[in-house]
Amino acid sequence: MNAPTRLAAFAAVLGLAFGGAALAGAAIDPTDNEDVVAAAGHGDGKATSGGTDSHGGGEAAPQSAGEEDGHGAGGGKALSGLAVSQDGFTLEPDRTHFAGGGPKRFSFRIVDDRGRVVRDEYELESERELHLVVVRRDTAGYEHVHPRRGEDGTWSVDLALREPGVYRAYADFQIDGEKRALATDLFVPGDFEPDPLPAPEPVSEVDGYASEIASSQPLQAGPARTLTFSISRGGRPVDDLQPYLGARGHLVALREGDLGYLHVHPDEDVGGNAVAFEASFPNAGRYRLFFQFKTRGQVRTVDYTVKVAR
Repeated sequence: MNAPTRLAAFAAVLGLAFGGAALAGAAIDPTDNEDVVAAAGHGDGKATSGGTDSHGGGEAAPQSAGEEDGHGAGGGKALSGLAVSQDGFTLEPDRTHFAGGGPKRFSFRIVDDRGRVVRDEYELESERELHLVVVRRDTAGYEHVHPRRGEDGTWSVDLALREPGVYRAYADFQIDGEKRALATDLFVPGDFEPDPLPAPEPVSEVDGYASEIASSQPLQAGPARTLTFSISRGGRPVDDLQPYLGARGHLVALREGDLGYLHVHPDEDVGGNAVAFEASFPNAGRYRLFFQFKTRGQVRTVDYTVKVAR
């Protein structure tokens, strides 16, 4: 083969290689799912009400990789819980696969960028050093619990994880005044059929209580909106809301698709049977909200789907 022929063949091989790489890159483009929307309706899936020491929703589209800094469409606050590592801290679970009935013990550590286990640097936030939120990826199951930290820095707690499926576990904590939420997936084997997302409804009920959600203005990506939850029982406003973890209520928002996480704290100036939160959503689409309040010594959880416009 003469020199010109060899050069032509070499160029053809390079073209095939780069063409194949381009096709492979398109196949795994992280923004492919940006506009994916789940079907409405949630079947019989119910959020866990929670006990006296467990924590605790309109519609939103998944955020693309380039929008995680909160400066994507709408310019709202960035959601966390999208990675196992952030700002030099990493969530290290002892295990992520669980089987069998009954409670499942989940243990994990937070390590810094030098691999050292974090022990005493946690700061109290809502009366706890760390909050653990666990939600099945179709949002049909929800737990908000508070693990105990051992002397070696290992956190441990029993989780229900009653149904098969994939669950997202968020470790929510604060160090040096900065809040972080690191997350990993947990797996429970068995036959699993995901529940479709429920349609938006203004009222959600649990244990005979009805909670009605209202927004100060139509929900839109970016601007802060006041979300008010009014709680009644038997058609009458409740008058016995009790403090829970130092507040009148707690609210977690999860974005449909990637389950980006937002933990919102209430406006303590609002009283009576209402609990209000100021929240901003970074992108248009659907979100699941999990609102928790406490009455008669019991923490109760209600859930909503909300739709956020562009």
